[in-house]
Amino acid sequence: MSKRSALESYKQGEGWWKTDISQIKKNEVNIRGYKMEELIGNVSYSQMLYLLLCGDVLDEKKAKLFESVLVAGADHGPRAPSIAAGRMAATCGISFNSAVATGINLLGDSHGGATERGMKLLYETWEEALDNDKELDQVIDDKLEDMLAKKEKLPGVGHQLHDDDPRVHRLYELAEPMVENKDISGVYLQIAEQYQRLLAEKKNREITMNIDGVAAAIQCEIGLPAEAAKGIFALSRGMGITAHAFEEMNTGVLVKGPCPNDEELVKYTGVEDRKLGGREEI
Repeated sequence: MSKRSALESYKQGEGWWKTDISQIKKNEVNIRGYKMEELIGNVSYSQMLYLLLCGDVLDEKKAKLFESVLVAGADHGPRAPSIAAGRMAATCGISFNSAVATGINLLGDSHGGATERGMKLLYETWEEALDNDKELDQVIDDKLEDMLAKKEKLPGVGHQLHDDDPRVHRLYELAEPMVENKDISGVYLQIAEQYQRLLAEKKNREITMNIDGVAAAIQCEIGLPAEAAKGIFALSRGMGITAHAFEEMNTGVLVKGPCPNDEELVKYTGVEDRKLGGREEI
């Protein structure tokens, strides 16, 4: 980013908007140089998403693997804050698209950000090994030790509910033959597994990879940018948010809060029995 103002750039002869993505003219829609009518019916949703983000069309094997990641993250029930928020919003009388947007707007660093952090770690680990001609295992050990010393959480491992996440197994079943056939390198899957194994050794307890960990590795394998991960997850989980908001909107229930009106569920921790006119007035 040039950090120049839009007006300054425009005065220097640049377009008000500049984009390499789409060229729209009268009766003509071009995406990354491809005519839209050629893309329609010939590329899948995941291929289109990759084309928009990265500028190339994924081959069908990689596109299918990418689409499997999108499917895997689509829904995790009302336990997930984004799903719950979409459902609550739907009971408040706002428009359907606003209810969906409410759920999507909860996706951030804490809920939905682990894949991005995982991808950055995987990319950094491999680049550090290559650039410094260091053994990959040593780089992983050094970086994990540094994270533990800083009390940072390793992204992509552990889960509040699952200790044997079926989504992880299935994505590995799809990815491993592609590694054997050299359709993908497998290096990022290997790095993710090594981080998980090494952490388990250092903690001396079983630690499993979660959906964010395998999603990060697969998205690195096909060359997606880490910075796009939360947006990609929003498109994935957006399917579930849409379905749940639609279901809730059609139940007829009104103004559903985050929990029932049970005093035991909400703990008040403030000052008790204050009165005006006392010493606490300022």
